[in-house]
Amino acid sequence: MPKHYQQGCIDVIALDERLTGDNVHEVHAALTGILQAGLPQAVIDLRGVRFIDSAGLECLCDFHTACRKHGGEMRLAAPGRVVRDVLRITGLDAQLGVSDDVIAAAGEFAQ
Repeated sequence: MPKHYQQGCIDVIALDERLTGDNVHEVHAALTGILQAGLPQAVIDLRGVRFIDSAGLECLCDFHTACRKHGGEMRLAAPGRVVRDVLRITGLDAQLGVSDDVIAAAGEFAQ
């Protein structure tokens, strides 16, 4: 189950061990709540994610697009080695923006 908290004025969603078609609906629900709250500035904390599939990648891409449509932004934080490799191989690391930790990702919004 995704956990939602604030890092300053930035919404952070910390994800569980897997981001797959089996649980993407839970993640989508949490992300939709951020969009409905106003100007979305969100960090997705991937520190706990050990496995991501195409449905998980699509969820992240869709949320990134939705944030931009609402005038906001999304960043990814703290992916492990396997998830970082998947993001790099797919080219999503450059498109979505990846930081080493949540604080660094939240700081990117101030720049």
